Amino acid sequence: MDFEDQEEEHSEEAGSEPGYTDSHLNSDSTRMPSPSEPAPPRRPRYRECLKNHAVGIGGHAVDGCGEFMPAGDDGTMESLRCAACGCHRNFHRKENGGPPPIRQYPPLLGHRPPAGFLHPPPPHQMGGPRLALPSSSGGGGSGSKRFRTKFTPDQKEKMLGLAERLEWKIQKQDEDIVQQFCREVGVRRQVLKVWMHNNKHTLGKKTTTT
Repeated sequence: MDFEDQEEEHSEEAGSEPGYTDSHLNSDSTRMPSPSEPAPPRRPRYRECLKNHAVGIGGHAVDGCGEFMPAGDDGTMESLRCAACGCHRNFHRKENGGPPPIRQYPPLLGHRPPAGFLHPPPPHQMGGPRLALPSSSGGGGSGSKRFRTKFTPDQKEKMLGLAERLEWKIQKQDEDIVQQFCREVGVRRQVLKVWMHNNKHTLGKKTTTT
């Protein structure tokens, strides 16, 4: 009969409709990103030497060493002594490696923070205060200069000759030669060592290329 044919056609149309499987539901699921690994802490750096070499006479004088250079490998006692000035690492200005500065964005127009909201400090105020370099006591006023040792041309020439002879390093076996040289030229051993450290990369390269 006609009714039976219509029921069969209707059942075929209903069975041809696509169904939803579990794969469609699983495809919509999202994965949580794994947290990033924390950055390793930065090691502190030690800058200029602040030791007062004239404290015995009531003055203020530094040796001019600009940065701490360990005299030995890490973990040894020599690593706490500066190879340039001979002072302990604690006499050098410590510069901590803090976290990176927080970026600041300008506030939106007409937006005011709620009461009790604290603004983060600017990046230049996050670290500790920078220590001022010691200066020689040359009277009051703003024209104070950093302490520097002046050499005569004859002293510079003799120090250059000794530095080339010692290959710009003062070893333990050369102490007698260095002490005798300092007495003859009229300079302190510490001053000579700092001068060799500061001029090694300038005068030392000129002498090797010529």
